[in-house]
Amino acid sequence: MQFRKSLISLALASTFVASNGLSAAVEPNAEASIEKIAVTGQRIAYANNTTDEAMLDTVSPAGNVLDAIKYLPGVSVGQGDTFGSDDWSTTISMRGFNVNLNEQQLGITIDGLPNGGSAYGGGSKANRYMDTENTAMVEVAQGTADIASASLDALGGTLNFISAAPEAEAGVSAGITGGDHNARKYFTRYDTGQLFGNTTAYISLSDSFNNRWIGSGSNGFSERTHFEAKSVTELEHSKITARFSYDDTAEDNYNTVSLAEFEQNPAWDRLTSQWTGDPEIDQNFAEAWSTLRENSFSYVKWEQELADDTDLTVTPYLHLQSGRGDWLPPYQVYVTDKDGKRVNKGTGNGQLQRYTHVDAQGRPILDPKADLSKATRVSSFRHTHYEKDRAGLTSELKVQLDNHQLRAGVWYEQQDRNETRDWHQVLNAKVYHYFNETPYWVHYDRDYSTDTLKLFAQDTIELGDLTLTAGVKQFYVDVERQDNIVTSNAGELSSDSDPLFSVGAVYRMTDSVEAFAGFSQNFKAIGDAILETSQDFSKLEAETADNIDFGLRYNADDLSLNLTLYSTTFDNRITFLQPGANQGAPDYLNELDGTYINVGGIDAKGVETSLNWQLNEIWSVYGALTLNDAVYNQTVNGTIKEGNQNVKNPRGIFEDDQVAGSPETIVTLSARFTTDKYNGALTARHTAEYYGAALGGNKDQLPASTVLDLSLGYQKTLSQDAMFQYVDLSLLVNNLTDEEYLSGGQEGAYYIGAGRTASFTVSLGF
Repeated sequence: MQFRKSLISLALASTFVASNGLSAAVEPNAEASIEKIAVTGQRIAYANNTTDEAMLDTVSPAGNVLDAIKYLPGVSVGQGDTFGSDDWSTTISMRGFNVNLNEQQLGITIDGLPNGGSAYGGGSKANRYMDTENTAMVEVAQGTADIASASLDALGGTLNFISAAPEAEAGVSAGITGGDHNARKYFTRYDTGQLFGNTTAYISLSDSFNNRWIGSGSNGFSERTHFEAKSVTELEHSKITARFSYDDTAEDNYNTVSLAEFEQNPAWDRLTSQWTGDPEIDQNFAEAWSTLRENSFSYVKWEQELADDTDLTVTPYLHLQSGRGDWLPPYQVYVTDKDGKRVNKGTGNGQLQRYTHVDAQGRPILDPKADLSKATRVSSFRHTHYEKDRAGLTSELKVQLDNHQLRAGVWYEQQDRNETRDWHQVLNAKVYHYFNETPYWVHYDRDYSTDTLKLFAQDTIELGDLTLTAGVKQFYVDVERQDNIVTSNAGELSSDSDPLFSVGAVYRMTDSVEAFAGFSQNFKAIGDAILETSQDFSKLEAETADNIDFGLRYNADDLSLNLTLYSTTFDNRITFLQPGANQGAPDYLNELDGTYINVGGIDAKGVETSLNWQLNEIWSVYGALTLNDAVYNQTVNGTIKEGNQNVKNPRGIFEDDQVAGSPETIVTLSARFTTDKYNGALTARHTAEYYGAALGGNKDQLPASTVLDLSLGYQKTLSQDAMFQYVDLSLLVNNLTDEEYLSGGQEGAYYIGAGRTASFTVSLGF
């Protein structure tokens, strides 16, 4: 196996820092029994589900850990790439709330700690922090989340990705994955076993690659190098867990298509796979639509028993990110100040002109009537740079007083983010997009600072078979912007919440049956991206959502069932519109790459249910059903004036229209078998027709789809005298029938679902 020397150097120089990563809703000893947890949810007053081992088996080691949740009720995950290796095209929907390029309405936490947002520009989803091989489980809280959950995006629930614990015995594991589209991944992990009588730890390293599944040749690719380290130290009255992760990723993106384009050709996203030398064509060259990200995340979790009935948990963390997004505009830009002199930073309060040719001396030809017969064609390589540093701390105090468990805590985070966009000269547009490292124009350069403080308190009262909870939380969020080119162009806003209340009840009817009910108020702070716009944001209000759950849980030896009825009201909705979606090339000069608008609110109601039935010692069945009715609850910008008449606004939202991108019916069925050596599953996920758009009443009814996934595995433990302790073989085929379907996206702009893809993994234990 060959790995990047720079990462090996980093690994050797790194210290173990991080947390055991259990959210407040997961008990500290949960890691020890992680494989016994089914998808029935925990005994709390809101809907929640956790992945089981069989679900993790359906995720290729070369894939994205987000795929682990795609079979859970209420959740829809769309990824343009067959291995989930394109953050740009990743979308998640749950109860009418979305994570996509437009909206960030679901929280993501890593071992209970904030991921720093899921937006493309500066955000980091779970795959930036965790390898699939080191994932113990994923906890999904639909509608709401534990009161201690640290996220500014959790309007519609939270996804908590929990890392695996170190093994008690020393050993080395190694895996090699190969698959379609030149996919390969090398993974190795070393567990130390017991150290000093009280500590266990591991380190792991992986390196992966795959081409885009659309096209061939120079059709784009993704490569990723990932490192993790974790240690757990058990003392007499305390526990210290440390974790560090590093991720270096370069991804070529997928393009959205319209519904009409998908119907014309469901296997092409309109990006090209061959350099032509014509910038008008090559602006869509797949290898130039790129996302580069480097993330390191570290934290230390200290759990201290202060007294017999009092526990304190404190977790400081640090996140460092750098990155870049690339596009290839088919022209260069000439910017002058108010005196007509060319400037290389900002717009200079003057004029901005595009030009496509230069003369023999390399001077821009700005006259549209000039003779271009002897001129040289030019283009640009546009880079948007993202830098972000986050440092924070979560803390929680638990006190048991008779039948009351009191919880109180604080989350504080300080974030500094820089976003800079610069334009580089393509050295020879006929050859390739090789570019001058020195930019000829810096479009903008801005610093953003966000201070977050969350306070919470909750009382849980045990009254025999009845458990009651009541809590309150409040957020204080301050955001500032400083323009490093036009220093007078600064801005700030406060996005504090009102006190947010939650109440709930869980009643144990029998040893196997319990009923639950809960109400919670959720909040999403106004993010710093709003300050990128020139709009008046002083009147914007933070988004809020009220969520109500009623449900039943049944959990017996061979059968577990979950049923939840929910109702959610979402107010003050803010969304982001991508410029020129499917209307030709992007507007490369738009500083925001889109516009934020307020589109009112959403009312959602529905049913989520799941079943896990162990038929016998070998066979089991899993099923999940989601029925979701999410509609806009008011008309926003419904009309515009054309002359003396009011006409329907093509960019308006209309009351009672279905929420765009939110499937109404999802059915999952899985047949599984497990023996002492073999395991496998055949899983079908059916998504009924749903609306992909809503603006102007255009609904874009997206076609129904049924996607089958097949997983097969073989494990064998070898004798102590053998070279290996065990061998593990696994085959995964996604989209077995090669279904043609659309997989998430934004308003009127969708990603094509990946075609049939197979991968095979060999894992060995030493």
